Amino acid sequence: MTQTQQANWNLADIFDAVARVVPADRPAIVQGTHTVTWGELDARSNRLARALIAAGHGPGERVGFLSRNHPGYIEGFVACLKARLIHVNLNYRYTVDEIAGVLEDAGATAIFFHPDSGHQIAALQARLPQLRTRICLQGTHVDATASCDAWAVSGDASPLDIVRAGDDPLLLYTGGTTGRPKGVIWPGDRYRACQLESPLVQRRPADLAEHIEIVRAQNGAGRVLPACPLMHGAGISSTLAELLGGGTALLLQGTSFDPDALWQLAERGRASRILIVGDVFARPMLRALDARPGHYRLEHLKVISSAGLMWSEDVKNGLLRHMPWLVLADIYGASEASGLGYAVSTLGKVMPTGRFHPGPQTVLIAEDGALVPAGVAAQGWLARGEPLPLGYHGDARKTAEVFRMIDGARYAVPGDWVRRHADGTMQLLGRGSLVINTGGEKVFVEEVEEALKLLPEVSDALVVGLPDPRWGSTVAALVTMHAPDSPDLPRWRQAMAASLAAYKMPRFIWRVDRLPRADSGKGDYRAAQALAVELRGRSDPAQPDSSTETKETS
Repeated sequence: MTQTQQANWNLADIFDAVARVVPADRPAIVQGTHTVTWGELDARSNRLARALIAAGHGPGERVGFLSRNHPGYIEGFVACLKARLIHVNLNYRYTVDEIAGVLEDAGATAIFFHPDSGHQIAALQARLPQLRTRICLQGTHVDATASCDAWAVSGDASPLDIVRAGDDPLLLYTGGTTGRPKGVIWPGDRYRACQLESPLVQRRPADLAEHIEIVRAQNGAGRVLPACPLMHGAGISSTLAELLGGGTALLLQGTSFDPDALWQLAERGRASRILIVGDVFARPMLRALDARPGHYRLEHLKVISSAGLMWSEDVKNGLLRHMPWLVLADIYGASEASGLGYAVSTLGKVMPTGRFHPGPQTVLIAEDGALVPAGVAAQGWLARGEPLPLGYHGDARKTAEVFRMIDGARYAVPGDWVRRHADGTMQLLGRGSLVINTGGEKVFVEEVEEALKLLPEVSDALVVGLPDPRWGSTVAALVTMHAPDSPDLPRWRQAMAASLAAYKMPRFIWRVDRLPRADSGKGDYRAAQALAVELRGRSDPAQPDSSTETKETS
């Protein structure tokens, strides 16, 4: 085992130790005009942890978080770590039924919520009487049992006298873009070990003492700006990584993504790293820079990293045109398997779209379930070995399906189909859960989406499969466009033919005003398919005779 796997990484113990050595007045969280210093984060999270324990919440109980990005989200998260409680991420765009489903699945007994979501709390309380503690993150609320602000400023602010374990867990719920959200159980020490596998980590400590030595010796801590929500796995992970190093989290305001607001905050907050989720964030960020070249002072920015969605080669080149000193890092992973691969790009050395170097524990699994020998060029399922999560909370069947024993070792196989090249690099072909079987051929939606987004008129795209009596399924696309023109389908087909086989060509393409995406950037493919079915129902009932023929419906 590696040193990072052996280390007893309790995340709360790291926070306690870091707070002892960083300047108390160093900003820990910044949002708008509100700053929480490191001294305040330590004191407030200690008080919140004590208040949760005093309210009767014991080790291992689950606590929901229903909020947009807010300083209280981070304070409450750290408090849960310190009290040995387990954070449960909730999508603030979910309906009451969807939120209740996750809380019930997790067995949550408490919830932190922002007033913007306060209208849902009474209904949740009625549905889930076990949700006995309801803490409003900002001010007070009629359906709250406590105020985060009040709890955080009263009582003992010293570190808790509590013995913690390295495997105190995190519970990270997946986005549920193709099915019911599932809670992934990550022991904290394994979660931290995976964080330290990143090629962006310059020095990997063997234990807590060495980690604190690094924090104490560093010349200025990093400042991360997570563009995506904290309730998204990549958002909380990137924020935790910076804070565990004694750094600062810069949080955007507003209810929708504004690329100019991001660049303004990056300039004002002297961000050293920005975390995005693929092209959904990167393309509008690039358009904002193209519209005002040289307007923002971004010399402090060192890294833009992306996780969770495809990040295109042409967009990376565009960002490097404006900031040639940057390092652009694609992080390939899943809630079930962090650090599957990395693609690090710099000026003149940009990795092709979807191409990456495998992580240190990454392997290739053949379609028959056997390991593909190292060095063999082949296609197969992307997988990784330990350190891994324990599995899915309350779902033994799905745990056995994804976390497999192969030749005496345990691997996570989350469902990414890749091609390994002779040089050892891998090419992401698509998610198995999103594959479209048409006429006996497999079509991975990401490949078709990428071809569509390379068209100059297209700003974004989602691709789904629709039932077809002849082919089983047929490929359909929803697109948004930069201008109010109609799709020029013959020219589009001709342009896409250079990269797509005929059977992969969308048979239907509909222009829409907005694609169904979460604030994290991930597509809601269930909603996209429902919309495509509705649009096809409105279309001319005459069906094209060939699966390569493209049809437009206004």
